[in-house]
Amino acid sequence: MKKVMAPMLAAALAVSLAGCGSSDNASNNTGSTAGGNGNTAANNSAPADPASFKEMHLEVLGNLPTSPRKPVEDKLTPIWREKTKVIPDFIEIPPNTDIKSWLQMQILANTVPAVIANSSGIADDAANMDMLKKAGMAREITLDEIKKYMPLTAARLADLGVTVDQWYQASVDPTDGKMWSIPSMPSPLLKEEYRKTPYGDAILGNGGYGVWMRDDILKKVYPNVMSAADLKKLAIANKGQLSLEQIDDIPIKNLDQLSDYLEKVKALNLSENGHPITPAHLQFENSRGALYWSLFTATGLNMSQAVPLVINESKNLYSDYELTPEWKNYISFMNKGFKDGLFGKEFYIQKNEQRDAKIINGEYAVVNMWAPIAANKDKVKGKYDWRFVPIFANDLDANVQDAANQYFPLTTKWNSKVINPKKVSEDQVPQILNWIDWNNSLEAADLRAWGTPDMYTGDGMNRRYKPEFKKVEEYKLIGKTDETGDGWYYGIKGSDSTMTNPEVYGLADAGEMSYVYNPQVVYPFSDANYDQSTLVNTAWQKHNMKSMTLYAELPVDDATRQAKAEYEEASNDYNNNLLAPHNDELDNLMVKAITGSSDKFDANFKDYTDVLSSSDVADGLTKMKDAWMKYYKLRQGFLKKLN
Repeated sequence: MKKVMAPMLAAALAVSLAGCGSSDNASNNTGSTAGGNGNTAANNSAPADPASFKEMHLEVLGNLPTSPRKPVEDKLTPIWREKTKVIPDFIEIPPNTDIKSWLQMQILANTVPAVIANSSGIADDAANMDMLKKAGMAREITLDEIKKYMPLTAARLADLGVTVDQWYQASVDPTDGKMWSIPSMPSPLLKEEYRKTPYGDAILGNGGYGVWMRDDILKKVYPNVMSAADLKKLAIANKGQLSLEQIDDIPIKNLDQLSDYLEKVKALNLSENGHPITPAHLQFENSRGALYWSLFTATGLNMSQAVPLVINESKNLYSDYELTPEWKNYISFMNKGFKDGLFGKEFYIQKNEQRDAKIINGEYAVVNMWAPIAANKDKVKGKYDWRFVPIFANDLDANVQDAANQYFPLTTKWNSKVINPKKVSEDQVPQILNWIDWNNSLEAADLRAWGTPDMYTGDGMNRRYKPEFKKVEEYKLIGKTDETGDGWYYGIKGSDSTMTNPEVYGLADAGEMSYVYNPQVVYPFSDANYDQSTLVNTAWQKHNMKSMTLYAELPVDDATRQAKAEYEEASNDYNNNLLAPHNDELDNLMVKAITGSSDKFDANFKDYTDVLSSSDVADGLTKMKDAWMKYYKLRQGFLKKLN
């Protein structure tokens, strides 16, 4: 959770922002961006010819490579540089750093990069964008500029049945009607053709969270359940089309049954390589926020789009999920498990690297869905395997707002790009927009998915890698690495997300930007591309699809845009001004509720909920709820049913 800035820095920031104006331009440029003359008339001329661009280094906030491997025969980066003449110099926010605090310090020091790219958690936050705008460090992007310099984006939008005008109107800041950040593409699933592909099968429908269970230990407790090998045989026999009933054979359907299983694992008193096996590590990270996003469907709750609200209008329920009986039961389960030694005494003090090392060594029987299972499998080499288990695959409650709805907006804010005019001159803007445009293109998406045309034959669902690129095929389909010729050898990303070429993938590493007919979709289901977690999630999602409605979110009118702005203002006020001052207190109280004595759990948990129920926090949540419901009801008139 986000920490509160020190009062001194906050005061300094306020003085700094008060003195900032939009008249500042790139004459103050101290970054790595190429120089420019600040000619504001540059964008009023005819569209720029990309062939006329000069090579330009650009400091970009994004993600650095996480693999020490370098491509031996990089097939993609040269294409990107030929198409754009932009060479991004990536920097990233240090791990475990509060994003808002980091951004405040960069604004004070005038070190905000030339471009803020995706996955940085800035452009999707209205408060962060407000800081950038006030500091003159976010440049407005006009509709005319998009039409002039982003033709490939327009072509991709047209493929989805979306116009540039619609995309722009759906992307503007609701407070002023201007576009301050360039979003990613809409979901490909707006297009019916794509919804009917295997790509759609893996995304359509609401699923949930899961855990990995060592199948050798699982069968010691439940001898009749399938091993991982049994499930794979069943999947192959059914050509990858399994129902939820077929895959959900493990008798763990609620928290009590999960607790009972972990107690039985503890009683087995097992060890691995001389180390005792701890029954579980269910929470991916040992933070308060991770309690929510590591295992939320275990609670039985459904969340509205207005996080943290659970909304059931038929029951007049508008509650913070942390104030529901279901959440208390979930935290009580965590408390009981901790006190019974089911998670290990070091649960809240060990580092992520220590946790991962234990998982890779096989020292946990049950782990979170994002755990490094592939690394464990590589180490144990078939000694045992893992079952991916949905937690818990209960039917949707259609009375809970959004539980049975799936929305496909025309824009995705979290993947947005912001241009900093203090580090970018006006005559550079056409080239930067061309660079973003190329990254948005279908051609770029195709290259990321498959590599270059010399590597495969056929097209559409009939495309296949040539025999000489068999190692690339295995890398793309099942993540098999071979440094003598896998995908990364050629600079192509596969299923291992740690092998990232940020220049090629850094602006478009998002589902909305992917190529629908990628190898995982095109190749028929077989033993060679079997992926258990995808199989399980797809079965769960297809089960839920029977009672779900799909909607496209269309551009809204001024009244709805204003209602959205009011909701975002109330949400930001709640999170940043009312809740944030209590974050450290809430962190400590939650740890106390989980690690404290079980006979004092009710009192400890009440101490936690008393903070959330205090008048200032509760009033802020009520204002947020009222603003959300106003926007939600107005938005209903701008939804297009897709199924």
